[in-house]
Amino acid sequence: MSDADDAAVRTFVRDGRLTAMPGKLSRRRAVLDHLARASFAPGRRYREPEINDILRAWCDGVPGVDHVAIRRYLIDLDILAREDGLYWRAYEA
Repeated sequence: MSDADDAAVRTFVRDGRLTAMPGKLSRRRAVLDHLARASFAPGRRYREPEINDILRAWCDGVPGVDHVAIRRYLIDLDILAREDGLYWRAYEA
């Protein structure tokens, strides 16, 4: 992780929770990469309700951020993969 990525995580993550969702794509990717590494075990498959529960813990009470949007960002940025109702980390970085 680069210094800029570390700075983004320090800015937008406090005590294991998001404080806001970065608008800038590079910062958003850094924060979501951190979230995925911290939350999802490599090689493990998760059902959607598990994903939702994990993501809710990151964003409950954060204005303008919800678990559905985070899940979509994770998929759109190829951080998580999805097939037949199962989700997993798309890479092991």
